[in-house]
Order: sequence, then structure tokens, then C-alpha cells
Amino acid sequence: MKLTPRIENWIESFGVHIAIADDKGQITIIVAEKTSVDGDVVTVDLSENQRNQIEEVLSKNDYVALAPGQLGAIRAPYQLKGSAHLVNGYLEVEIAEIYCTKPGPEAGIRLDVLGYDGMQHFDESRWTDLAPVNPS
Repeated sequence: MKLTPRIENWIESFGVHIAIADDKGQITIIVAEKTSVDGDVVTVDLSENQRNQIEEVLSKNDYVALAPGQLGAIRAPYQLKGSAHLVNGYLEVEIAEIYCTKPGPEAGIRLDVLGYDGMQHFDESRWTDLAPVNPS
């Protein structure tokens, strides 16, 4: 599922929070600032400590959840889910599901089932900012 320009902008500008759960349901969340998007793949530059923290869990459960990071995340109400793999020190996540996390009646709406044009319309009809505003 190709991401909309708004979602791409938020992820590439502010990074992501990454949530992963082990086989006992223990959740680990890490914050990564350096990210890029290519179609439906989010690539995350992880530190060695971050890789070490999730490598074993990924070998047993490769399904992760991402959300836009930093203070700007409140204006980018998305949760992205998909399969993740460590490739040459980077985490590559192939996005399979996209949800709206905006508080209120839209919370939990699954956006990827709308198709790219539907997601684009959803973005454009609710927000006028395509680029994140970097807090100073």
C-alpha cells in the first residue's frame, strides 16, 4: 500500500515510534529519527543498541506497528502495521495496514482498505497541512 504524501512527510521529517511484541506479549517501543519511505516500505536507520534490542524478537515475530514520532505526531494521527526485517543494519517495514488514530469518531478507521485515492481524499478532506511543522 503506497503511502500518501502527508504520511510520507510526517515519517521522513519526524521519524517513528516502533512497537514490537515478543511471544509472551511483552512490548518493546523504540524511537528512531532517521527514516525514509519508498512506496509501501519504510526504512529505519537504527543504532546498534536499537538493533540489538529488537533483533531476537524480530526473529520470532516480524509484525510491528509504527507511528509518526516526536511532538508532531499529534498532528499525524496514523498507525502503520507490517512485516519488518533487518537488512544491512536498517529495519525495513513493508506496510500492510494503516489506521487513523485521531481522537473521536474516526479513531480506529482502517485507511488502507480505502485504496490510495481514498486515503488521499481522507487526508485532504481533514487536514490542510501536507508538510509537518517543525516545532522551534
